[in-house]
Amino acid sequence: MARPWRIQFPDAVYHVTARGNKRADIFLDDSDRQTFLQLLEQAGERYKLHLFAFCLMSNHYHLFLRTPQANLSQAMHWLNVTYTVRFNRRHRTDGHLLQGRFKAVLITDENHWQHLSVYLHLNPVRAGLVKDPADYFWSSFREYTRPRPRFLWLQSRAILGSYGGTESHQRRYYRQVCQALAGNQEAIWDQFRGQGPAGSPESLARLAEKYRPQGNPKTVPHYRRARARGELTVALHRVAEGLGVSAANLQKGRGAGPFRQMAYWYLVSRRGYPLTEVGRALGVGVSAVSMGVKRLEQRMQNDRALAKRMRDLCEM
Repeated sequence: MARPWRIQFPDAVYHVTARGNKRADIFLDDSDRQTFLQLLEQAGERYKLHLFAFCLMSNHYHLFLRTPQANLSQAMHWLNVTYTVRFNRRHRTDGHLLQGRFKAVLITDENHWQHLSVYLHLNPVRAGLVKDPADYFWSSFREYTRPRPRFLWLQSRAILGSYGGTESHQRRYYRQVCQALAGNQEAIWDQFRGQGPAGSPESLARLAEKYRPQGNPKTVPHYRRARARGELTVALHRVAEGLGVSAANLQKGRGAGPFRQMAYWYLVSRRGYPLTEVGRALGVGVSAVSMGVKRLEQRMQNDRALAKRMRDLCEM
């Protein structure tokens, strides 16, 4: 099976996760967690990483970081291998500690930075470990909300500075945001639970083309999927704009009604996307897309105004 293609370039920003093998715990006690954070600091120095936020759970971890030198794979390989060696030596065990390769989601839009840091810090709340993220010791939340830092290597100012005002105002406001979302996290969870890049569809498509692998891209299935997904997302936003509705409403079907049939027809008949891909993008089955295309074509035969509207849409 082909390895997932990673986009790496100077100053790229990522949400990185790694899980225990077979979902087993990778931190058995506080000494393990302290060891990992010490190694994380060393990785930051060794590979010149900018570390924005972290959260250590029992069987996985989350990191929010930037790679000025386009060396994510090298940095994470060193961190994971070194921690595994320390863990196995301390607990007198051997073998794989982590499940396969780490996962890295490219964050292409600075507008997502605040949301991602909140997402990381609310993990213990979502898992039912605490009600207030401030009560969880093994995340960087306290670095964001208290004046005296524990970790001098953590660059929380890169996130807090975007709120404006004084530093005390920024810390207070960030805490209020996290507390407000602690009881209703689904909106922010939907943004980051996937594995694809997070950002505008245009930036996704542009990066997929700019940083594609060397050689024939047809031999890299993950590149093909990333490029197609980005292009389809751009097309979906374009048709939504032309129809005067939001792409989110088209995807969720809220108030979209007949507009979904128009979107099916545009994406399949005029843009040539496969039924399966369109269905996946809009959260419906292949049969729903196929039937929607046929019904719209039947309506267009008897409705000149509709036919003209669809022609105008195709010329956008």
